[in-house]
Amino acid sequence: MKKILPVIIDDFRTDKLLYGTYKKEILFIFYTMLFFLIVYMPLTAQTKTKINTPTKVRVRSSESKKLKVTWKKVKKADGYQIYEYKKSNKKFKKVADVDGKTRSWKSGNTKKVHTYKVHAYKKSGKRKVYSKFSYTVSARPYKRNAIQVNAGRLRFKEDVLDLSVHQCLTPTLKIKATRYATNSRAQIYDSTIRWFSSDETIARVDKNGAITTQGKEGSCKIYARAHNGNVTWIKVYAEDYATNVKFRNVQAMLDDMQNLIYNYQKEIEQIAAYFEKNKAEHPKENQKMFFSLNDERTKVLGTVTSGSEIYYKEIEEIMLRVLQSFLGDMEINVTNNVVGFKLCGTNSQYVELKYIFYSIVGFEEIQNHFLTAERWTYHYREFYT
Repeated sequence: MKKILPVIIDDFRTDKLLYGTYKKEILFIFYTMLFFLIVYMPLTAQTKTKINTPTKVRVRSSESKKLKVTWKKVKKADGYQIYEYKKSNKKFKKVADVDGKTRSWKSGNTKKVHTYKVHAYKKSGKRKVYSKFSYTVSARPYKRNAIQVNAGRLRFKEDVLDLSVHQCLTPTLKIKATRYATNSRAQIYDSTIRWFSSDETIARVDKNGAITTQGKEGSCKIYARAHNGNVTWIKVYAEDYATNVKFRNVQAMLDDMQNLIYNYQKEIEQIAAYFEKNKAEHPKENQKMFFSLNDERTKVLGTVTSGSEIYYKEIEEIMLRVLQSFLGDMEINVTNNVVGFKLCGTNSQYVELKYIFYSIVGFEEIQNHFLTAERWTYHYREFYT
């Protein structure tokens, strides 16, 4: 019988695998799998169990000696933790941990102002996945006849704001003392308002409530929140009124104005948009100027009539073309809220096309003064003074 000898392949010996040329490859695979198990897998699990931040967080006086914190239920939350700001070490400290079915928590007896924030959590195995913290809210307990009380209802004077894409406006907001106060002299102990926008690419709002649109058409909500979490909002629509204008009743205008609109509409719109944006960037400055040509009709002259000078070098070339388009005397007048294109004729007559930086709802038209587009008016006067 033929004897079969074992065959040994030197390249795959045990010592070769452990200590030979394959050692680096095996260690690389091992540590890659270890990294995946230790780092990536927990992160993936945490992503899958992501939980939303509590909203509509409020705090108010309860039983005249306590404070009650409330919030909107977070979907799939297993619990909530309430943190209180401690002045002693200037840090927030956890003061309560409640289950997921609870939507409120009461403090112990106190006479001071307290500040709170809340976050939710969801259990994932032996771990807890936490949401981000809510905004902070603060309040003080009080008796019904107290003078220093918490904020009550907030309300905007307007329901909606129709703004241009380059406009700055501060809406009127009223804040009342809580309705539970019976003292006619009751005052809100903290009347500071916290402002924020639902879409800062459309409109931003500063700490004083000044809303500034960002050069883009669209809509968003501007929120105002009191110290205790009471909140209201106003809808903001941003539209480009200065450009892409569809002028109406051009046939009713004098020939020179018709020619200006038909041949130089794009340039007129660019000038209007430039000065509107300048006003939005300098809302509190008084800036009034008029622009005309020099005697040689080769250069734009800017004259300040009130306040500070407006930087116009970026738009100077376009203004030069528009001013040169009219053979007679022409002026571009810029005030705090209006840019006007005035054509001066003979016999002390002139016509003017104006762009207004704010809404002119309720504008009353007359024979020689009418609306030719949204925020654009045409004006004809017999005497030029």
